[in-house]
Amino acid sequence: MSRRSSKVLVGQIINSLLHSHSENEAKSMAYRCLDLGWDCSATDILMEKPVEIPEDWDAKLGRLQTGEPLQYVMGFEFFRDRKFKVSPATLIPRPETEELIIKILPFIKKDHRVLDVGTGSGCIAVSLGIETDASISAWDISAEALAVAKMNAATFETKVDFQWQDIFQWEQTSGSWDFIISNPPYVLNSEKVDMHSNVLDFEPHLALFVPDLDPLRFYQTLGYFAWNRLNPGGWLAVEINRAYGLETENLFQQIGFTSTELHQDFKGNDRFVLAQK
Repeated sequence: MSRRSSKVLVGQIINSLLHSHSENEAKSMAYRCLDLGWDCSATDILMEKPVEIPEDWDAKLGRLQTGEPLQYVMGFEFFRDRKFKVSPATLIPRPETEELIIKILPFIKKDHRVLDVGTGSGCIAVSLGIETDASISAWDISAEALAVAKMNAATFETKVDFQWQDIFQWEQTSGSWDFIISNPPYVLNSEKVDMHSNVLDFEPHLALFVPDLDPLRFYQTLGYFAWNRLNPGGWLAVEINRAYGLETENLFQQIGFTSTELHQDFKGNDRFVLAQK
């Protein structure tokens, strides 16, 4: 490793990105890289705080130039003010998912059992493990994602029971819960044309896309699973495609949930459905 001024490093990142980004975009990305990679604030950079440059920095800079999301290049993203490890096997945590936690957090009690389906980086499960005294479990079909989630739980010294599991095979499992939470794949294949290349080319399609002809396939399975496995009074809480808010709510009602709520995100889009058994 070698040492370098953080201000000089910001300048290097900006210059390397100017061929594909505006100056303001490049500057914003550079500052975020320093924050994620070296915990450098804007004041640290102004004061030219020295930082250690890893041996693979040139390779990482090259990855940034290809358009790879800076969160994957730096290996982290913030979620509820905590720095979570991410990899190309996991989705990059987003503010909307933080809102999902805010919706349910007041209802989770010490003796509750909570399951996060499709945990990815573990940001939901680990955050709930930190912020509640409930018993937390998490499933994912990706072994690579589970490995990242386990690292995050270890970093924050939080106990989460991680398991490899295909939600479509839920009938082969056992257990009951008070909360089942999920941010499942919900982007239509046809919506790929409107997506930015840094999402389409780099984030895991397994965690993003569903067929146009079956857009609610995960919600139907989650609904039946929750109806069978939630304890009385338990909640199913899901993040959704903004175009299918009423359809998702109606689906849960058809399954048997008599108490459902459709909520909007901070942008005013339909984004969450809560259903109580």
